[in-house]
Amino acid sequence: MIEHYHGYTEVRKVGQGLRPAGKHPFKMIYNARAVKYDLIQQFEASTGIILPSGVKSNLCTQISPVLGKQLAIMKLQIKETKP
Repeated sequence: MIEHYHGYTEVRKVGQGLRPAGKHPFKMIYNARAVKYDLIQQFEASTGIILPSGVKSNLCTQISPVLGKQLAIMKLQIKETKP
């Protein structure tokens, strides 16, 4: 499972304890590698280029902000080289 929806994000102090006050949906990601791999697959689908498995595994080891920047730069370079 990549994500799991949780509830209560706001709590209020009531007496000596805390009680849930507002229910706002948010996602908890349990498997970051699967999310990164999914991002790489979306990149491949949008550009029409299939990356070798070694490149995919190397990209999956990057932290998320770096991975996003690298994919964005690659996409821009691809757009610039196409006539």
